Amino acid sequence: LPPLDGLLLATTLHFHTPPTQASLLRQFQASLKPSGRLILIEYNTNRGNRWVPYPFTFERWQEMATDAGFGKTTQLATRPSRFLGEIYSAVSLRS
Repeated sequence: LPPLDGLLLATTLHFHTPPTQASLLRQFQASLKPSGRLILIEYNTNRGNRWVPYPFTFERWQEMATDAGFGKTTQLATRPSRFLGEIYSAVSLRS
């Protein structure tokens, strides 16, 4: 496949353990064009449950994205969530 302009991950990474999350992020980063972006939607908590076992806050997302080789990460919006308090969206640029 040719490199992608962007990826959207909507409440999907929280089903994977942190080591798997890190591995997937490195693979996603490698699949993007140099100017590519990854848009993430996730619950804004580090405390999971049996339905959402491994969520992460925006602050943790910034660290994860940097560790995976992404450059600038920006929070786009937040919304209340009855399920886990709050959900956020963010964009991370491939560096």
